[in-house]
Amino acid sequence: MPGLGSTGGGKWQLSAGWRQSNADRSYFKSHVNHNFTHLWDPELRLSILDTTASYKVNSRVSVIATMPIVMNKFSQLFPPLGSSKGQRLDWSPSGIGDISVYTQSWLLKPIDHPFCNVALGVGMKIPTGNWNVQALLPNLNGQGYMSRAVWPPSAMPGDGGTGIIFGGTAFRTFRKPLALRGHTVFASASYLCNPRDTNGTSSVVSSLGVPLAPQFLNRLTNSVTDSYNVQVGASLKIPGTWDKPKLKGLRGRLVYGWQGIPTHDLIGGSSGYRQPGYAMSFAPGFTYAYGKNLLIADVPVVFSRYINPGDTAVPGLPVKTSKGLTPAPFTPTRNLGLIAPVGISLRYVRTF
Repeated sequence: MPGLGSTGGGKWQLSAGWRQSNADRSYFKSHVNHNFTHLWDPELRLSILDTTASYKVNSRVSVIATMPIVMNKFSQLFPPLGSSKGQRLDWSPSGIGDISVYTQSWLLKPIDHPFCNVALGVGMKIPTGNWNVQALLPNLNGQGYMSRAVWPPSAMPGDGGTGIIFGGTAFRTFRKPLALRGHTVFASASYLCNPRDTNGTSSVVSSLGVPLAPQFLNRLTNSVTDSYNVQVGASLKIPGTWDKPKLKGLRGRLVYGWQGIPTHDLIGGSSGYRQPGYAMSFAPGFTYAYGKNLLIADVPVVFSRYINPGDTAVPGLPVKTSKGLTPAPFTPTRNLGLIAPVGISLRYVRTF
């Protein structure tokens, strides 16, 4: 979120961005959890359209507001008996997400330092998105339906917490040596701190309708988690375009990304059910600037991922004994650690 780039000297920037990724594999630590993936056959689509406005208070300070529109979808087999078995149901948590307002300031005067600068910022995330979307879903044991919160938590439009955003961004455009002249390197990082512990929404642990092992009893509601996002990249001139009016604004782009959810929050409690872990990606792409217009396109490809197997575990089917149904043993390998292998991100920016 820190900074949209610049396409001119106007005070206002309006932009629309869309990003989507599709996941159908569950991960245990850094490995594909083949058995669990085959059992549940989950399919998760994260699709978010956002509208963002940036106002330049002066040459150094900007205020940025973002409103996401969530169009997510998740489906799985009920009861989970394996691929092409059981009943597949899907739900589509959608609506307005959590609105963010962010202020950043360049540490150096841009007019004196046009080729290198650093900005720091702070902001707030407002819980405007629904964090308790419900649907009529069957119990895991196949005995009846009940209206309850959908899962996974990442598919919800909101998380129910008022958060504090800390961020920074920096760039440098090379003037020498000649081979690097005009190329730019940049970096940005943001951390969302959510002090609220849990949001009261029934988690997947309590929604499956089965007896629970003791390890699950503190995960009956969803946790309001912190999150972080780091990007380091380069914007590269394309040979043969500098003297062509309609092509000189075209640049190649390569971005390293690191996004994740920590196991413990920076401030406040860390109870409830959460899905901590991280994903690292390389995203080839391009930017195209023409007049006051800017188009940014990236295709992040994940090359490293890790899911915490203990915190993401879900209950198994109850065990039948002479005394009736008893809770299934706690098994960390039963987890909904879904990570998409590739995604797409598009953004159009207009400066006024």
